[in-house]
Amino acid sequence: MSPKDRVPAAQAGPAGPADPEEDGPAAPSRAEPADAPDSGAAPGEGTPSRGGRTEEAGSAEEFPGQAAIEPAGPSARQAGRSGVGAGGAGRGLRPEVGRAGGTVPPGMKALVVVALVTVCCAGLNQVQNMVAPAFFALTLVLTVRPIHRWLVRKGLPPWLSGLSTMAALAAVLLGTVGLTVWSLVGLPDTLSKYKGSFEDIVRQLRDLAAKYDFDFDTAKLQDELLKNLDFDRILEMVSTLVNYLTSAGSLIALIALAMLFITVDTMTMDFRSRVLANHDSSLHEALCGFEGRVRQYWLVSTIFGIIVAVIDGIVLWFLDVPLPVAWVMVSFITNYIPNIGFVMGVIPPAVMALVDSGWVTAVWVIALYSIINFVIQGIFQPKITGDAVGLSTTITFLSLIFWTVVIGPLGAILAVPLTLFAKAVLVDSSPATRWLEVFLIPESEAKKRSEHGIYDEENPAADDFVDFMEAELGEQAKARREARRRQARKGARRQSLLRQTERQPER
Repeated sequence: MSPKDRVPAAQAGPAGPADPEEDGPAAPSRAEPADAPDSGAAPGEGTPSRGGRTEEAGSAEEFPGQAAIEPAGPSARQAGRSGVGAGGAGRGLRPEVGRAGGTVPPGMKALVVVALVTVCCAGLNQVQNMVAPAFFALTLVLTVRPIHRWLVRKGLPPWLSGLSTMAALAAVLLGTVGLTVWSLVGLPDTLSKYKGSFEDIVRQLRDLAAKYDFDFDTAKLQDELLKNLDFDRILEMVSTLVNYLTSAGSLIALIALAMLFITVDTMTMDFRSRVLANHDSSLHEALCGFEGRVRQYWLVSTIFGIIVAVIDGIVLWFLDVPLPVAWVMVSFITNYIPNIGFVMGVIPPAVMALVDSGWVTAVWVIALYSIINFVIQGIFQPKITGDAVGLSTTITFLSLIFWTVVIGPLGAILAVPLTLFAKAVLVDSSPATRWLEVFLIPESEAKKRSEHGIYDEENPAADDFVDFMEAELGEQAKARREARRRQARKGARRQSLLRQTERQPER
């Protein structure tokens, strides 16, 4: 049939049935151009497709104001690919892709995510000596950034303010490491004096085991333990300590250099922050939340770690435990290790008290350490600062194991900051994935954030996290925070409108 033969049929005749599934006469269509290729299908027949199926032409009544256009040739194939038939029935070759992500099974998505995470972790493990110090330096610079802003507002040049802040931070870091090293220098010589006490303790354990009929080779155990306290073993410990100090010095130097370059590069971030907020407001809000949370984590851990360490030192001095300064520094450093840091901090002074003064003193050390840790970090700290991190206990513990395996010993200290960064980039950066946060935070916090509207994909509320350090620096910081939230809400509404437009069916 030629195009001219189809013109009268398109201008006259009854309308086809409204239901595209029924058989009936062809729907009226507009006159096609004279140069349109013939599709080879007569009026009333279905539009041919690649799979051998046909698509019935719908009626003009289905879409008021529009006449059904009969696709021909390549246009018919294009209509089939777009999922819109000749009459707008939407029965294309490909199934409609829904909000859940199309036809890809959820298990396959999870498998792909696990594979990508495995590859990324393997890469991080290979460059751990570079990534861990650089990230540590970044979090330290973010922690003291409000001080830099405050100095600039007071009239100090940005370069001088940044240099002063970095120098003070480096001095604190070097002072902490230096004091720890100095306090542990005499440890091998001190341990060598307690060989006889250690033999007595092992003998008491052997007698206790024999009394209760425990069957194990205590003589072999005694020989193995005592062998580690001979003179050669002490020399080996000294050599290991020297090697560790050398490695720590290189690590501190790398961290200091990273802090220098990061400080210079981030003296002013206003323009870059505005560009990010205009381009992706959700990611901007997530990174701002990460900055505030990691700052609060370091400050809270440092302040309460100092308080706990000082009280522990007073207890050790009162109980006359050798090397109290060394155990104070150990307690302070292990305070940054979540969940098990307290256990790692109490074992060395308890063992020293055991070999120096006996079982009673060791029990007193463990009991007083536990009481101090529970009262200060379990009662007072949450009342003063609330939940500074927002991660559940299980996630924190798993993060400790995971990051220690991936990036080495420094990962034990950076476990919480690294998890907060991964959460900000992978979860909080999009309203479509923000609901995954409920599996990472405590139940009460998830309920509160849900009521606040954080997990609403259409119109998500801004994060209500308050950075208490910036809040203490004046009204300008508060105004800046409110401006960030307004910008984030504006961007979220704009992205919500875009998503709604994309989800509307093609007409």
